[in-house]
Amino acid sequence: MRGNIAKAFDALNELGRVAVVLDEAQYLRYSTVGLRPLLAHVYDRLRNVTLIMTGSEVGLLHDFTGVDDPSSPLYGRYGLTIELRPFDEERSRQFLRRGFEELGVRVDEGVIERAVEELDGVVGWLVYFGRLYLEKGADAIDEVKEMGARLVKRELEEALSRSPYYSHIMRAVATLGRARWRNVVDYVTAQLGRRVTNATIARDLRNLVKMGFIEKVNDEYRVADPIVRYAVLKGL
Repeated sequence: MRGNIAKAFDALNELGRVAVVLDEAQYLRYSTVGLRPLLAHVYDRLRNVTLIMTGSEVGLLHDFTGVDDPSSPLYGRYGLTIELRPFDEERSRQFLRRGFEELGVRVDEGVIERAVEELDGVVGWLVYFGRLYLEKGADAIDEVKEMGARLVKRELEEALSRSPYYSHIMRAVATLGRARWRNVVDYVTAQLGRRVTNATIARDLRNLVKMGFIEKVNDEYRVADPIVRYAVLKGL
């Protein structure tokens, strides 16, 4: 299998300059064919092939490549990292206003403010809201949240199945909005009716941050995506 993949890359290299995009590349860590040595070979030997790795779980993608791990075949290879962050509130407003202006559609400022508040600057959800607004009007915000919750349901369920405590931690952070370490520990303890070790909570919080479901800002944790938060609070 690995030999066939290597031959495919060699053939691509013979074609001239080409970019190979590996989407959601963090899942390659489950591969049993030893992809990191192969990717290192592509990087070192195939000058016409440019590798582009994308992923929604940035921390796990970084772990897979191991560019900072001396034991990784990809250690020390140069790469450019582009991290797409949500818009801040003002940029979200401008993005929506400009989009509606280009369509010649007048939208009440109250609707824009609510969309900015509830969709929290995530560009994909803002775009979907703008498109759906043409059909649903102000109800498009709730429609985006419901549709988005259904879209993230499978990914969320798969991720939360990796630890018996992930779902409790996610619900703690989603319910509290912004939570400090002690808040999470107390909430999980109350939910379970027993104490979970600090090391376990710390490990699972760290993993959820790596998976991109939770982000840490200073000493506080929050659910990174408003649609994920909505799905967690709905019990999906």
